[in-house]
Amino acid sequence: RREDGREGVRATGVMSAAREIARAALRASAVSAKPYGLRVHFSNKFIYAQVVRREDGHVVASASSSERGFVDDARAAAVVAAAERGRALAGVESTAKRVSVSDKRAAALVGARLAERVKAIDLDTVTWNRPYGVRYHGKHAALMEALKANGVGLG
Repeated sequence: RREDGREGVRATGVMSAAREIARAALRASAVSAKPYGLRVHFSNKFIYAQVVRREDGHVVASASSSERGFVDDARAAAVVAAAERGRALAGVESTAKRVSVSDKRAAALVGARLAERVKAIDLDTVTWNRPYGVRYHGKHAALMEALKANGVGLG
């Protein structure tokens, strides 16, 4: 206590406040440098991807494998892929009947759909911060490569 009976400010409180101000400034500069971020979620059943304005969290574009018409596009892609591999027509039809909406091919289709929507709003780059423990492999890689192939850069 001080002589006048009031509590004094602890040094750790002052330091943590200064540290928090510095962190907020760093966050603000990061947001201004890379204003749009990519959020990806894979459930057991579907794939979801969103482009979010990092300043306020507003979703500017999104795509998912649960959208209407996605299964038809996935079937068409499966037929094309099976035909490219040289399967017989009966094999192509059976492949198209059991199409998945949560595998690598579906992730690539979600990435292509998202790229179309991102290009429609005149964005050319989005930022994807790879979460700890998530490898750039499999579904993640398929989605990101589809974004790149369709003209959206990953910054």
